[in-house]
Amino acid sequence: MRIKYVSWKNIMNKNNWVFQQVELIESNVCLENPGRGWYGIYTFVVQDSINPEELRWSLRDGELLALVLLDISIYRSMQLDENALNNIRSILSFFMYYKKDVILRPVYDREGKGRECEPDSFEQVLEHLQQIGGLLRDMQHSVFIFQGMLVGSWGEMHDSRYLSPECINRMWNCMRQYLGDEIYLAVRTPAQWRTLRSEKEFRQKKYAHLALFDDGILGSMTHLGTFGTELREAAGWAQAWTRKEEMEFVNCLTEDMPCGGEVVACTENDRMYEAKFIVNELKKMHITYLDSTHDMKALDLWKSISWDGFDNLKIWKGYSLYEYIGEHLGYRLVVRTVELKPIRRGRAEFMFEIENTGFGRVFQETELFLIMKNRNETREVPISMDMRKIQAGTRICGKTVIKLMEGRVSLKLQRKKDGRIIHFANKNSTDTLYLGSLHCGKIYLSEE
Repeated sequence: MRIKYVSWKNIMNKNNWVFQQVELIESNVCLENPGRGWYGIYTFVVQDSINPEELRWSLRDGELLALVLLDISIYRSMQLDENALNNIRSILSFFMYYKKDVILRPVYDREGKGRECEPDSFEQVLEHLQQIGGLLRDMQHSVFIFQGMLVGSWGEMHDSRYLSPECINRMWNCMRQYLGDEIYLAVRTPAQWRTLRSEKEFRQKKYAHLALFDDGILGSMTHLGTFGTELREAAGWAQAWTRKEEMEFVNCLTEDMPCGGEVVACTENDRMYEAKFIVNELKKMHITYLDSTHDMKALDLWKSISWDGFDNLKIWKGYSLYEYIGEHLGYRLVVRTVELKPIRRGRAEFMFEIENTGFGRVFQETELFLIMKNRNETREVPISMDMRKIQAGTRICGKTVIKLMEGRVSLKLQRKKDGRIIHFANKNSTDTLYLGSLHCGKIYLSEE
């Protein structure tokens, strides 16, 4: 197929250097990028060891996230022993080996009996948090989100004797010292979040890696009690507010904190079946990750609804709502423009613009490289550009100075901590995105 080149505004220096850019178009390709997307749930009782060879067959293709649910109920009256800690280490090492980012949720209860299954002593809860936190601090793992604080039914921070402001603050202060720069701790409701961070800290965006998860998304207009009924003025900072006020709060917070959870089928409001309403709800929440199996009634409905391109992108017309949402969970980066400006002494400045068309953003540090390659030489030029600053629906520009050489020019983006490739959502993008070719003298169009 002949590459379609874009005329480069006749930019040449005295040595007749010319850059031929390929057409930069967004595609509808499925992107398996880290730190975003659909996840499955993997449940373990921590007193039992795992068989990695058997467990690997349960991993779901196309999902780079895994919610690892650790049942620690047998230890409700004692500390985790070395057997349990070693098993947790093995579980986390397994998911890291298979390149699955982990949403970690240790729980006492898996049957909706939070109060019955929790320790009788709150100090025991704190000790378990310290043990698990210390393990995360001292070993290599791929935990992205620490979800909940062990307590409540299903570990979802409701129906628990340990959810007073004092208890929540003590659990948070206990756990936050182990989070480091890579792990976010997520609580279940905005009101719980506000119990832990002041209004001043919120306004100053001092979020301290404290995020939200929502296991009642679209289950009702209040997301199954996630939101309240009182106006903020009457309720106060740390109580639940009306849906409108809570959604405004969540919209602001999740611009900079990851948010995800479970979608639930709703029977009380027909709007929950409208594609445009559903997508707008997820956009406001800047949803990064969703459960792929929790409520198949809701997900099957999404699969039956055709997305008619309400965002004016024809590339998604004819795709299902489920497919469209899946490809926009978290970040989706598209290179929009590229420009070359020769400077002097055989050097030039490359400038480009990247747009994030996803619902959320990148939350982990990345590395971006400009790659120049011909038959004799390959150069990788690091570019100082923080992808975490590209909010959903926005664009930022980057640039770097290069020493001119003939050959193909590409971009490569990877996660810093493990070198995992982050694919651009451009047409014909692979592990690198081909931008065009740089020539000195006569131009020869190539076939690919």
